[in-house]
Amino acid sequence: MDTYLFPIKIAIITFPLIAFVFTLPFAIFQYKKYGYINKFRIFILFSFLLFLIVAYYLVILPLPVSRDIKSSMKTGEPYYNLVPFSFVADLMREAQFDIRVPATYQNLLSERSFLQATFNVLMLVPLGIFLRYYFKFSFKKTVLLAFILSLFFEITQLSGLYGLYNAPYRLFDVDDLMLNTLGGAFGYMIAPLFTFFLPKPSTLDDDVNLEAMRVSLFRRVLALSIDWLLLGLIARFYDNLFIEAAVYFTYFILIVTLTNGRTLGKWLTSTKVKGLKAKVTFKEVCLRYGLLYFGFFGVARVLGLAIDYLVALHDPYSIWMTVFAISIFGLITIMFIVHLILCVLKKDRFFYEKISQTHLAVSK
Repeated sequence: MDTYLFPIKIAIITFPLIAFVFTLPFAIFQYKKYGYINKFRIFILFSFLLFLIVAYYLVILPLPVSRDIKSSMKTGEPYYNLVPFSFVADLMREAQFDIRVPATYQNLLSERSFLQATFNVLMLVPLGIFLRYYFKFSFKKTVLLAFILSLFFEITQLSGLYGLYNAPYRLFDVDDLMLNTLGGAFGYMIAPLFTFFLPKPSTLDDDVNLEAMRVSLFRRVLALSIDWLLLGLIARFYDNLFIEAAVYFTYFILIVTLTNGRTLGKWLTSTKVKGLKAKVTFKEVCLRYGLLYFGFFGVARVLGLAIDYLVALHDPYSIWMTVFAISIFGLITIMFIVHLILCVLKKDRFFYEKISQTHLAVSK
């Protein structure tokens, strides 16, 4: 039993890291397709991800200590089994079992071949449940995908974990292909028994009003991170404060005006800047982002450059000026952070939104 519990334990430990890697593309896909992220959909899809991780780890773990598998193998020992139902022959040979004697049935529960066959079936049962309930796959598609996934697992084993080991450390077994595929089919058939109390995926978005939906802080930060990542890549081609200001003016004011409130980050997260009318005006955008990027961030940028310049002077007068500049910089930063926290807690608009009479809205 420890053979199966160890991969599950490792899967649970590594799941948060793997889930974090998938969070960004997952969020962007959900925003583009549905206009928002449904919490129940998050639960279902990340549960599916956890299942795939567990299944994969059951196939590859535990890993051998040495990459040299060949030296520990007997001469002529096969890497694969292409004879179907070999597990039945193993079972009849190893187990003290007689189909005519019910009392011997309990002996199966302690036999390696029976347990291995059972776990091979059970491993892809959740796949059939997920594919029928959430993804609405047909029975044929479910069986085909179960077979493909099982084949991927077997090739992983046959390749010695894609060449990491000099020989397979587990057997490529046609019985595993059949039993895994059977498990996926069985999961499809019993799915209603496990999902009858769950909401239908097709109805998850029925009562959602995107126009009245408030843009979450996570969504704002994600859009802003994408924009800053793009601008950071562009910044590698210049080192001038005036060019930097021109880039920000072009990106956050001109482009936002021309695209009716969108940047790359906002487009990927299905949000846009809205003003008093259907189309946001240049004046509204200029006031909004002028206050933010040329106001707060602009002042902070200039103070940062001033501090660097004063520190480089190395004279008594510049020390006091440096302390003064750092104090102003710290005060502005603290005030800005406090303002952001209060607005988030009160679900209120930020200062640059109030003054410009703009807000961020969902735009699927």
